[in-house]
Amino acid sequence: MGSTLLEATGLCKAFGPTQALAEVGLHLHAGEVVAVLGENGAGKSTLIKILSGVYIADAGAMRLLDEPYEPATPADAVQAGVAAVFQEPTFFPQLSVLENVFAGRQPRSRFGNVQWTAMLREGRELFTELGLSPALLDRRMEQLSLGHQQLVLIARALHLEARVLILDEPTSILTENDATKLFALVEQFTGGGGGVLYITHRFGELAQVADRIVVLKDGRKVGEGAASELSEQQVIHLMSGRHIEQAEAMAQGKRGAGDAAPLLTVQGLTVEGAFSDVNLTVSRGEIVGLYGLIGAGRTEIALSLFGQLHPSAGTVTLDGRPYAPRSSRAAMAAGVAYVPEDRKTQGLYPLMDTGANLSTAVLDRVSQGGFVHRSKERTLVRRFVESLGIKTRDPGESILNLSGGSQQKVLLARWLATEPKLLILDEPTRGIDVGTKTEIHRLIFGLAEQGFGVLVISSELPELLVLSDHVHVVRDGRMVADFRRGDATSHAVLEATMGYTGADV
Repeated sequence: MGSTLLEATGLCKAFGPTQALAEVGLHLHAGEVVAVLGENGAGKSTLIKILSGVYIADAGAMRLLDEPYEPATPADAVQAGVAAVFQEPTFFPQLSVLENVFAGRQPRSRFGNVQWTAMLREGRELFTELGLSPALLDRRMEQLSLGHQQLVLIARALHLEARVLILDEPTSILTENDATKLFALVEQFTGGGGGVLYITHRFGELAQVADRIVVLKDGRKVGEGAASELSEQQVIHLMSGRHIEQAEAMAQGKRGAGDAAPLLTVQGLTVEGAFSDVNLTVSRGEIVGLYGLIGAGRTEIALSLFGQLHPSAGTVTLDGRPYAPRSSRAAMAAGVAYVPEDRKTQGLYPLMDTGANLSTAVLDRVSQGGFVHRSKERTLVRRFVESLGIKTRDPGESILNLSGGSQQKVLLARWLATEPKLLILDEPTRGIDVGTKTEIHRLIFGLAEQGFGVLVISSELPELLVLSDHVHVVRDGRMVADFRRGDATSHAVLEATMGYTGADV
């Protein structure tokens, strides 16, 4: 094993009440690939953003090449020799590949003019050395496939002469051929003495690329070991953890949906480029969960059911009738409500008060002659404030003054006011404290008991195991497994999520 390139000890990072990272340590040697695994919300993204200068840790220390390493910006990290390529490619789409590779570092004459001939020559040498086609250099980045864009960004990182390369889910948008090229680039980089942190959820890649595995859970490092010594089952056990087993125990004995006729039936639903051949049913009084890694297609399925994405194939029936909404308004009229995953950017109106935020979906009921009837609005708001336990001094209070949990309840109340048949909840407890999360869970159970059909999307597996009568697993835009309550164990769901094949890593 080579010398230590990067070392981190005791890294901590909190976002409000959420402890995203707690006392995490990590080391990376020259010539080594360390794979970082964990469920959604385990802390992987927070860790690599600290290492790459996007975030500053609240506590802890880092050393690079045995020197203190304290990047305040991504530029600081790059200057020190740490380059990151994130899952969502960031580049200048209308500039050429060559200009993107040399962005901010173009060779210039003593008069300040860009030396295009020298830059092109160097770019061709780089791409030839990396096994990429030099013909790509003349094309605009926006003309490339997602996979080629990703490879170009990796080539740019290597051209920066980085010593540490951080790759965030690098093959999630690559074809098999492009993935092979990526693995060759990684081997070439580590062969030259570089080190790679490789974030992935694909077990099949680990044998090809990883020397060592580090597992995170709930912001903490829960295990690590040589890739050749850790089996997939051991990794899944580390990822799932004890508290999921406790959640499973809590789920035992929860009410089921009975034998109600299906409220929503989805068959072969496809949205080109997002998901394909989705099948599911939701009955009245039933809670159905969708689980999968970020980017698997869960939210896109919800948006198609709410009329914001238009399917290219498949059929949907709602309450026994064909259902194909062309807009959110049409979905609402049919009895479907959707609480989005990010309340701050997708749900709340920050310049409006609490009452207006709650009533905005039913303005026709609380207005007259184009003006809001304040007494009607207050009556509506008071009903939901009391029934949902929303903590606010007055309907006229700014929505920004409310806690995250009460803001979430306001969004839930907004859609309940439309009197829907089907309620779609996307990450219903994200960013709220444990006590309020329990209240939201009770509300969801209560809604099911009242006869609502509920479709819940959550990145927290313990939450879905507690809530759901039926859990569907989504991977790479496809439904790959479904479990009834009792069969939906943490191990079974994670095996389906990670593509477990039964073979050791």
